Amino acid sequence: VTRSAVAMAAQVGYENAGTVEFLLDNATGEVYFLEMNTRLQVEHPVTELAVSVRGGPLDLVELQLRVAAGDALALEAELEGHAIEARVNAEDANFLPSAGPVLAAHYPDGIRVDAAVETGSVVGTDYDSMIAKLIAYGPDRETALARLDRALADTAILGLTTNTGFLRSLLANPGVRA
Repeated sequence: VTRSAVAMAAQVGYENAGTVEFLLDNATGEVYFLEMNTRLQVEHPVTELAVSVRGGPLDLVELQLRVAAGDALALEAELEGHAIEARVNAEDANFLPSAGPVLAAHYPDGIRVDAAVETGSVVGTDYDSMIAKLIAYGPDRETALARLDRALADTAILGLTTNTGFLRSLLANPGVRA
């Protein structure tokens, strides 16, 4: 998959960080191209946590800026462990937006949290309902799933309805776990 993504970028002359997505058919092992984006996806922290590079942590935004400034994009990277992300949204059980003031916001320690709201923020309905991303890493999928579940249990956004309960039930689903 990696060789295909690199070859695709080379074929069109693309020289920066971006996203190439594929679908995997677990039954046959076949891989299918889905799309290529010349921007980072909202899930880019998963890549940053699950890819190790020589010389320190991976920062895809910094890499994009360096390439745009004329630096070469050359790094030695390899997959290491497993990372998974959950999007905490201000929405009810029917996926309808929840709006209002954030009376208190508490995010867990021990995982990466990219949050857009804090205590005192006001959430409206004019924009996407995502208010935070929780990204858990572990040496394997099971550990990462357990860490994400604990993080969701330790997340509290008072004043709004969020989807954290839905996300925890999703993580408990055997199909998702597999």
